[in-house]
Amino acid sequence: MEKILEVLRQGKPLVVGECRGAKPEVIEYVDKKTGQAASFTSLKYLIEINGGTQAVQISQAIGDGKLDIASVKIPVVKGKVYAFELQSLLMKSGVMVAKMPAGAQPIPG
Repeated sequence: MEKILEVLRQGKPLVVGECRGAKPEVIEYVDKKTGQAASFTSLKYLIEINGGTQAVQISQAIGDGKLDIASVKIPVVKGKVYAFELQSLLMKSGVMVAKMPAGAQPIPG
């Protein structure tokens, strides 16, 4: 709880909810200006808030380039409550989509 209060005192936004799962994935894209291919690895969390009535998808960049997905450690346990520090939050097609800062870790609630 102290970690949550510390983050709030710093003025950083948090969302608290039950973790429904997390998975790493490699995102590949082509830069339209340069035409060069690039990739990065991100960790996607799915959490439920408001007693399970709303889902939030949170993504977090965890590395430039392709990481071996099998070697990525998932820092959450399905069914447990965590606080996630947010960098941004928006609504897309009825689902809340958020980004978490690269160095942040989910805080057990």
